[in-house]
Amino acid sequence: MQQFFKTLAKVCTWVMLTTAPAWTIAQATITQPYATPEEYIQEILLGDGVMATNVTYTGGLSQLGLLENGASVFSVDAGLMLNTDNALCDDFCADCLGGGVDPDLLDVANSVPPLIGQTFSVGSVNDLCILEFDFEAGGDSISFNYVFGSDEYLTYVNTQYNDIFAFFLSGPGITGPYASPAGFPDGAINIAQVPESDPLLPVTISSVNNVTNAAYYIDNPTQQGVCTNGYTTTFTAAAAVQCGETYHIKLAIADGSDTALESFVVLEAGSFSSNAVELQAEAVPFAAGGLENIVPYADAIGLPDNFQYPNGEIFPFSEWYTNNNIAVTVDGQSTLVDAVIIEGCNDAQFTVIRSEEEAAETDTLYLNLAGSAQLGLDYAENFNQVIMGPGQVESTIVLGVVDDGFNEGIETAEITYEYINGCGELISTTSLVVIVDPIPIEAVPATVQCQSLDGEQELGYTDMLGYGPFNYEWAGDAWGNATMDPSAWTTSFDSVFVMTDVSGQLIDTHVVQLVVTDQCGNSIVHEQEVLYPVIFETEICGGDVQGFPAYNAGIAVSDVLYNGQSLINTNSGSTPLTVDAMAVGDNWLLESISADVVELQWADTLTLVDTCGYVTKAFMRVRDCIIPNVFTPDNSGTNDNFRIRGLDGFAGSKLIIYNRYGSAVYTKETASDAEFELVWNGNFSSGNPAPAGVYQWVLLRADGLKDSGELSLMR
Repeated sequence: MQQFFKTLAKVCTWVMLTTAPAWTIAQATITQPYATPEEYIQEILLGDGVMATNVTYTGGLSQLGLLENGASVFSVDAGLMLNTDNALCDDFCADCLGGGVDPDLLDVANSVPPLIGQTFSVGSVNDLCILEFDFEAGGDSISFNYVFGSDEYLTYVNTQYNDIFAFFLSGPGITGPYASPAGFPDGAINIAQVPESDPLLPVTISSVNNVTNAAYYIDNPTQQGVCTNGYTTTFTAAAAVQCGETYHIKLAIADGSDTALESFVVLEAGSFSSNAVELQAEAVPFAAGGLENIVPYADAIGLPDNFQYPNGEIFPFSEWYTNNNIAVTVDGQSTLVDAVIIEGCNDAQFTVIRSEEEAAETDTLYLNLAGSAQLGLDYAENFNQVIMGPGQVESTIVLGVVDDGFNEGIETAEITYEYINGCGELISTTSLVVIVDPIPIEAVPATVQCQSLDGEQELGYTDMLGYGPFNYEWAGDAWGNATMDPSAWTTSFDSVFVMTDVSGQLIDTHVVQLVVTDQCGNSIVHEQEVLYPVIFETEICGGDVQGFPAYNAGIAVSDVLYNGQSLINTNSGSTPLTVDAMAVGDNWLLESISADVVELQWADTLTLVDTCGYVTKAFMRVRDCIIPNVFTPDNSGTNDNFRIRGLDGFAGSKLIIYNRYGSAVYTKETASDAEFELVWNGNFSSGNPAPAGVYQWVLLRADGLKDSGELSLMR
């Protein structure tokens, strides 16, 4: 599968992919994305230091294909396929030419038997697939990598069905036995040969198999990962050339003696190059969040299609990842992007390669840097220098991107390496890297449903956004995707919580905490606040109206009952209480509770029923709260105390009694919202009885209300 850390792939850069996770069953893919042979050459095969012209082709277009994602199952990861049948393997080749004529290919096929001590001969070459083009090299040599595979393996080894391919090279300084085009009069040589063979052998199923040159053969009878019965390891075709001169190469493959059982050669992507200096690059992961490696984008969970940032910038990551060759808008301009780096998650690694001719000396190579990201702030301050020691032809440096903790949105780093090639020409290689802030983690809680009648509540999450798999701390447990098989990864889950106290009473407010950590090591704490309407005990003065005594009273309820009868906007006739409420659909939003005047006190239990049918109960009192102006503290049981009532909800309210000289003789303060009244029993603060007479009382209520009056104490 395609990996997230796609490497920088531009005119002069290679494509390198990270390996798939160990649990992935890999499968190479073959597509036919181009409409002309020229596109296959230019878009897939060519690498650094080579320019191709005059492309010609013999064969059907369906015999060409693009192989990708082969790194873990095949000798090359990606490349251009030339096939004697349809390159898609399981499709019919409607445009194959069938029979064909190419004396040079036939000669190469028949040169093999005597070299390996066999007597078979190949009668004809068929189903020709031949790509040819002229090219100029920027150095003094050219090379490319390739793999040969065939369904003739192993049944038809050392028989006349000896499928064959060759790479015929012609041009200045080359003299060979094979035909070459006009303008290249000295013939061509075949540079497709079995490594270190003596005598040199062309590559066929009979020259590389499980017996002959077995070290170079990979058997694949079940066609696991790639559609062929067997294939070679990666070979390199190379030749010396003259810098700046024009050469011709003919890449040819054919069936031997028949038109059945396909064979193919895959030319590694970007490998047809000259020995000019190169800049190769790949994105590399950081170990974070308990994972050995960052999971590639295609396999991750929770990632959005578009990365959006507070400054309004958007990067269309899903679209870009699907096709790295599309232009995207960055810093207000449409451009091609080679790689995306997420701060704190991955980084870009660059390999600078210089030619062998320059390797004898110590040299400091300098990279030209541009873009909105800044050297020394957004990436390493020494990134622009590459020091090469004697004999060293390549050096690897890392861009050095870290999470700086700032919300910068989308930044870019453009790296350009300029050098003089073997022809004395100034060549530049450029790669554009996009650097984005870490992907924010967002937890999407599920809609809270009703609690059960025994006070249990199911809570959960329907989605998790960010760069998952994630680790979680939830419901008292630490667990997560990081240590699980990908088939068990999840962004939704739920748990049941007990919402009552040790005595079984519903607790009105709960805050349930979820800690989410993504694989880059970033964490968030998400809190779900769960509120229930719960009635509490209170007292109310007859004739008064006050807010309804319930925690979270702003949540709609089903009813308020006394002895099974509703008190909403009425009373039962046996209670002095009326609950004032506003209709919300079929339910009620509690506003206040009012009480009729009582002679002394009424007390009983009210029941609140929430919209889930859950019941809570509380004891209610209604009292006579008229402030008297005369009292007789003689312990007769009648009018023994001076009382100011209706103070519940006003903790810190204060009563002060003054004598006729203005001296305070008694002070009392409510200590909590539950205290309903302040009482003076006619004694001084010392406990001694106060004499009969006229006193002044002052009430300082906690909300700032001040009241006062005269009081006669009679004995």
